[in-house]
Amino acid sequence: MKALMVHAVLYREDDLFLAHCLEFDLVAQGETPEQAYHNLLDAIELQTEFVREQGDLDNLLQPAPVEYWQMLASAERFTPPANGWQLPSSVSAVECGLLNA
Repeated sequence: MKALMVHAVLYREDDLFLAHCLEFDLVAQGETPEQAYHNLLDAIELQTEFVREQGDLDNLLQPAPVEYWQMLASAERFTPPANGWQLPSSVSAVECGLLNA
């Protein structure tokens, strides 16, 4: 499987931050944007491993609804700090946007 560039939008909901991968329509949460982003990387890794094991790569990409893509378009660019986190092997890069933290 070729590595993909993916897009993520991070936003606050109540007391948590949500990180939403738009290509996979996966959501993770955390107490900070950085933690939500890190949890999203873990979710992407688990999802891609699962579809590989199932031999179901055709169902890997499940784009998020258009309103989340629109949220990304209006978000400020977010660059997570380099904390030794590694991208999942299925991901070549992540373009992130953070909405009004």
